[in-house]
Amino acid sequence: MRAALEPAGAHRSDLMLAKLMQYGFILPDSIDPEMAPELYADVLRDKPVGAMRRVFENLRLGRYERFRSFLPKPAELSVLVDDAARHDREMLRIERERVSGIEERRRLSASLSPEEKQRRREKVAAVKALIAGAAAHRTTGGHDDRH
Repeated sequence: MRAALEPAGAHRSDLMLAKLMQYGFILPDSIDPEMAPELYADVLRDKPVGAMRRVFENLRLGRYERFRSFLPKPAELSVLVDDAARHDREMLRIERERVSGIEERRRLSASLSPEEKQRRREKVAAVKALIAGAAAHRTTGGHDDRH
């Protein structure tokens, strides 16, 4: 996930843009074809590579209704990539929090005495038995056929 957040660099963005043009995407009329590579490379230079790949793949597959045959203008493309990168950063943050929680639980459980661990196991077993009893009671409709 971290590799997806690394900057793409001008070369990679040029390759992705050229590939889209090979797929038949047309530059907007407002973009000078001579200046297009430079304009797009300028806005994509430091964008995260994973977000760029996802946006370019979504463009290629026609997932952006506004951009099914025309390339987005450089500023529009920049916004699409920024939105995808924001999602990647949020996923990375969630993953870090999850890992941190796992590590903290391990650390806390490692410091428990054997007696405390046994007490907790017994408590869990008691709760499971209580839940199983309640579930059995619900499946019989609250009627006990043994009486």
